[in-house]
Amino acid sequence: MQIIWSLPVKISIYAKDRNSVMFPVIEKCPICGTGAKLVRHGFYSRYALFRNRSYRLDICRYLCRSCLKTISLLPWFLLPYFQHTRNTILMTLRNWLSGRPAFVCRQLVAFYRQRFYQNIPAIITALRETGWLDSLPENDKEKAIKVVDRLMITITTPSRYSNRVLTNFMASSFYH
Repeated sequence: MQIIWSLPVKISIYAKDRNSVMFPVIEKCPICGTGAKLVRHGFYSRYALFRNRSYRLDICRYLCRSCLKTISLLPWFLLPYFQHTRNTILMTLRNWLSGRPAFVCRQLVAFYRQRFYQNIPAIITALRETGWLDSLPENDKEKAIKVVDRLMITITTPSRYSNRVLTNFMASSFYH
């Protein structure tokens, strides 16, 4: 299981020295609900592509001694199973929808576009649950631009990390 959390330092600082970060203490297991403090259980490496830079990040893991499951602390700017950061994906979609050059290759743009268009109904529902009441245009492209713009604003708010759809808007499970 992954918990989205706000990284207190820049991505470049974290990539150079993971010890520069104070990792939170987790008092309750999100899987089994046991009130026992979770113990740190090492790190795993993950690459993050941010603009034109590649960073190797160490993702902190915790172990629940009760259910023996591990929990990872995923920084808010990363999406599970995607190397490009959240902002890079959103900017790529925004640029493509606006007719400007994208940051990535055309095959990746096509993949992002297809996945995003399939997830738009779930994303709109999640945004409505958070209080977003703007009217949406009938044109699919204009609707997608409006949703991307709203996601760029919404994701930066730490209280939104608990919404599964908004924290992982590119997941494949929303349309199955």
